[in-house]
Amino acid sequence: MFLTAESEQYKTEIKRSEFLCTVKKVASEEQAKNFINAVKKQYFDATHNCYAYIVIENGVERVRYSDDGEPQGTAGLPILNVLKNKGFYNVVAVVTRYFGGVKLGAGGLVRAYSEACAGACDIAKVYKCVLCTELKIEFSYENYKKFNIFKITECHKMNGIEYGERVTVSILMQREECDSFIARFEDFYNKKQAIERLNDVWCEFDL
Repeated sequence: MFLTAESEQYKTEIKRSEFLCTVKKVASEEQAKNFINAVKKQYFDATHNCYAYIVIENGVERVRYSDDGEPQGTAGLPILNVLKNKGFYNVVAVVTRYFGGVKLGAGGLVRAYSEACAGACDIAKVYKCVLCTELKIEFSYENYKKFNIFKITECHKMNGIEYGERVTVSILMQREECDSFIARFEDFYNKKQAIERLNDVWCEFDL
C-alpha cells in the first residue's frame, strides 16, 4: 500500500516573489511529464517552473526533479523531499515562481519551495493505493439477482457490468481480502457459480 494525493493550486508570497504549487496524482511517468509540460505552457511567463515526481511504474520507482534555472539543489530536491516525507507516490508537484525582485539566497529558496509544496500537500485530497485482484464473474440472470443480496465488503471496487446473454461482472478486490471473499462467494452459491481471478492492479481508496 502507498499514498497518493491531488490538490487545488496553493499560492504563497515570500519577499514579493509569488509561488504557485499544484500536486497531481498520476499513473505513469508519461502522465507526470505531460502535466509538467501543461503547467509550463500555462505559466510560460513565469521565472521558474520547478518540479519533482515519484512514480511506480511496472514495479520500478521512477524519480525526477528539476531546479529549472534556480541554483542547483534549491528547488527540485526540496520539492521531492516534501513528497517523500509525506509518503506520496504516483504524484507530481510543480512549483511556479514569479520573481518579485528580492533575492532569497540558497537557504531561503529551499525554504520557499519546500513551503509551497508542503502547503499544496496539506490541502490535498489523499488516497491510499492498494494492490487489488480483478475478479470476473459470468452470471445467469437468475444468479445475478441473488448476487444483489450478497454482501460485498468495503475492500472492493466495482469495475464494470456488461449485460448480454449473461451478466458479466468485474470486481477489483483488495488482494489480501481476495481468498476470504471467494470462499464466502462460493459458499453463498454452494460452489455452483464460477468466479475467475485475473490480473493484479493498483486501486485508489479514500483515506
